Amino acid sequence: MGLLAPFRDNHPERRAGVEEKATVVEQPTRYSFFTTRLEAPLYAGSTHELASTYTPFETLLDTGEHSGLWWLDVASPAEGDIESLSRAFDIHPLTTEDIKIRESREKIELFGPYYFLSLRPPQVQMDTASGVRTSSLNVYALVFRGGVITFTFGDCPHPAHVRSRIKEHRSHLALTSDWICYALIDDIVDGFAPFIDRIESGVETMEDSVSITRPDDIGMALQNIYHCRKEVTRIRQLLYDKTDVIRSFARHCDSFGAASTQVALYLSDIQDHVLTMMANLANAEQMLSRSQSKYLSQLSFDSTRMRNSIVAALSRLTVVASCIVPMQFITGLMGMNVTVPGENANGLNWWLGILGLILGLIAVFLVIAKKTRFL
Repeated sequence: MGLLAPFRDNHPERRAGVEEKATVVEQPTRYSFFTTRLEAPLYAGSTHELASTYTPFETLLDTGEHSGLWWLDVASPAEGDIESLSRAFDIHPLTTEDIKIRESREKIELFGPYYFLSLRPPQVQMDTASGVRTSSLNVYALVFRGGVITFTFGDCPHPAHVRSRIKEHRSHLALTSDWICYALIDDIVDGFAPFIDRIESGVETMEDSVSITRPDDIGMALQNIYHCRKEVTRIRQLLYDKTDVIRSFARHCDSFGAASTQVALYLSDIQDHVLTMMANLANAEQMLSRSQSKYLSQLSFDSTRMRNSIVAALSRLTVVASCIVPMQFITGLMGMNVTVPGENANGLNWWLGILGLILGLIAVFLVIAKKTRFL
């Protein structure tokens, strides 16, 4: 096991910290069996059905021997299916345990006659107590010299994509179990491309919309940036984990024959692809950080401008009130129970004079306030 990394921690207490897995929508177990001895894959609901359809498969289960390269894909396996295949192919208990508990750590480990690959694809729909959410479930592959066994959960399209690729290039392809493992890794890595394209498109839209976003919409824009940055961080972590797996797989292929060495050349292309994706995500993260700073600056500017407008309005109201309050003193004097000027005069001359005085003083005060820039 010194050939491959990362190494497995076999202590049972390590599993105490594994986060609780969401409940996957249960689907019927589906078996797909590919072999170079047949033109097309076989599909069945159980190993017994496959054995009755294709007799050499029963020999493969009994002895582990087959005259050609084979690939058994098990979709949505139950624990009983995992146990029966573990007994048939002498799979290590640690590998069986990882598949049964759906270990989320991505790794590649060597176990005598086979090596075990655990890789996480982009996304899969899962049912939780709070409803349906998007998460990831690993794809597990056991790669023997003469064949491959894969276990997938949920609606995983990657094995079907690899079978289609084999069918398309079968005439000029040096098909080995290592190549099937490489093709599975390559298809999983390619599955991240649509998500990264969507992120890059969204980031460019956010950055272009900074100058035209209304103040009322800035909160929603900041919330979108938060979710986008969270998605970028998640995908970057998934891609970063795959670089260790790819390097370990490349070292394994380099230590074997020419066919595996050819697969190692393909792996360098996958690693370059992963590094390019991570660089694109890093650039998207920088753009998101810049957009977030711009939105926050605009939000601060709008808040300051609104606060200044409120202060100016309150200042005007204070000045107007200050001009009117002294007039209340005059009206108060005229309303006292004493003799006031013009009380016994006929007509409205005194009343109009007092009213004119009040309005004139208000006008004078307002003009003074306007000249002194209080209004």
